[in-house]
Amino acid sequence: MCTRELFLKVVLESVNVVRGGRVVLRDITATFEGPGLYQVIGPNGSGKTTLLLTILGVLKPVKGKVIVETSAYTNAPRMSYMPQTHSLPKDAPITVYEFVENYYILSRSKFRLRDVVGKERVEKVLELVGIPKSLWYEKLSRLSGGMAQRAVLARALVLDAPIVLLDEPFANIDPEGKVELAEVLGSMSKSKLLIVTSHDPILLLEHTKKVMVLGYGSYAFGEPSEVLNTGVLREFYKKCVVEIERHVHIIDWH
Repeated sequence: MCTRELFLKVVLESVNVVRGGRVVLRDITATFEGPGLYQVIGPNGSGKTTLLLTILGVLKPVKGKVIVETSAYTNAPRMSYMPQTHSLPKDAPITVYEFVENYYILSRSKFRLRDVVGKERVEKVLELVGIPKSLWYEKLSRLSGGMAQRAVLARALVLDAPIVLLDEPFANIDPEGKVELAEVLGSMSKSKLLIVTSHDPILLLEHTKKVMVLGYGSYAFGEPSEVLNTGVLREFYKKCVVEIERHVHIIDWH
């Protein structure tokens, strides 16, 4: 019997997005095909979050269009999104477990499914992102910055959507945790389409199909070897790019 190959695609066709009276994304044409992992990098304010929100449909282009296609059969949303942790409601009287579980319930009810919450699913993603059981029933307000980041990631992953948009998933996480998380995302990209914004492209480099760099109303998009070089990066990061013994480093801040 022939098994149908999984087909995941996000296509941007001459996309222009305006925010605050300013053109943030200008004439972007690119195709993200999965399974696989794509990175979006660029200086602060370059439009990385705007790009993800446009793909998600939260922001509408003033010109061009976004096409999302998937052959994956799923009784959940086609896409899930991890925002940056500054949007985390830390003052809410809710535990880490409830924060993840309630999002799962909400997504199911939105699709009118008679689905009992999968306890195993919630526990699996909490373990996957590295939140110890001792913190599962703690209030969100008691989490460190790194653990809060992991909680937001778990919330996005619990939907098991075939296309996952992650906005700076490595922020606030310690160096060892970043390496562990990179392996988790790399493994996940074998069966899903991941689009990840980052300030450090090296962390996911071995798993990355293509890189998009945004900034100054322009962009570059291609394989890592085509984009992550001094000539291209200096167009976007200016003097924040240095070359040390033939290795390119981005001196970024966040």
